[in-house]
Amino acid sequence: MPDVPSFLAQLDDPALVFDARPAPEPCVLLLSRACDTDLDPVVRLLAGAGVCTVRLNAEELAATSLTLGADGRSVRLNGRPLTPTVTWIRHFAPSAVAAAAPDSARTAFLRDSWQEAAGQLAALCGTAIRPDRPGVLCQLRLARRCGVAAPRTVLTTDPHLVRDAFDGPRVVVKAAHHHFVEPAPGRLHGIFPTVLDRADLAGAPRPGPPVLVQEYVEHEAELRVYFVAGRLHAFEVGKADPADPWAAPERLDVRPLPSPPPAVAAATRALAGAMDLRYGAFDFLLSAGTPVFLEVNPDGDWRWAERRTRSTPVTAAVAAMLAELHRAAVRELRDRGE
Repeated sequence: MPDVPSFLAQLDDPALVFDARPAPEPCVLLLSRACDTDLDPVVRLLAGAGVCTVRLNAEELAATSLTLGADGRSVRLNGRPLTPTVTWIRHFAPSAVAAAAPDSARTAFLRDSWQEAAGQLAALCGTAIRPDRPGVLCQLRLARRCGVAAPRTVLTTDPHLVRDAFDGPRVVVKAAHHHFVEPAPGRLHGIFPTVLDRADLAGAPRPGPPVLVQEYVEHEAELRVYFVAGRLHAFEVGKADPADPWAAPERLDVRPLPSPPPAVAAATRALAGAMDLRYGAFDFLLSAGTPVFLEVNPDGDWRWAERRTRSTPVTAAVAAMLAELHRAAVRELRDRGE
């Protein structure tokens, strides 16, 4: 029979140390909003393929527990140990966080801190798909450098001063940044593009918030092209008003295209490569057969087009992209013995 010192010596034997804590589960981490229904069918497809997904919704941040390890791989989310393989930030908006207290400074600190935490997650945890994009003016300049046509556009706080910058009778005025603002959590206010006669710019506020004023391009078709990890899915979109995709989606006339026109496909691939995008929703006009690039949204929605066409090509492509990135990351973790 071993003596007591020998018995106690087992406490220092590393071969007899067992870690009973649950191993972190590899997962696709989706940072968005609870109302982001585009992700719901994607999550179902991934679950059917055996890929774990975890949602972190902006509306739920005030009650969310998060710890990100210094190794940049392990995450504990609401007590659950995870290893994010892909981190996709979409409509994640800390402005959706309800006030933490009557003290507005505390609420501002809470929101700013979650914005930073989301950036750290994307930077450290697996492959990141972020909503970062150049501003529209930078996008248009990049398009011209790539040999893609783009409309003349001005950023201004004084639209009445830029009337003479355009030749045509009409212009489009649109937000310089997002189409929505959120003055209170869950209360979105839309600020959508408007087509105006150029003469109407004389009545604009002096000065007002910075806006984009863009020449109106006569066109025979408007295209929405989704770039998903090299795959392209295109729709022709007919609308009576520029705000219809948000304000009146039932009025949209949407037609799926078997493939985008070759010139549009080439422009999409060139711009996606120049901006290093894995995903992007590209808007083009076809003017006398020439694609005219308007902008790309790196977190643009797609279900509105699929609902109108009763199809799911973008949903399937997004799920396939995330599954491929997840499986590649899992193989890498196994190869490294993690």
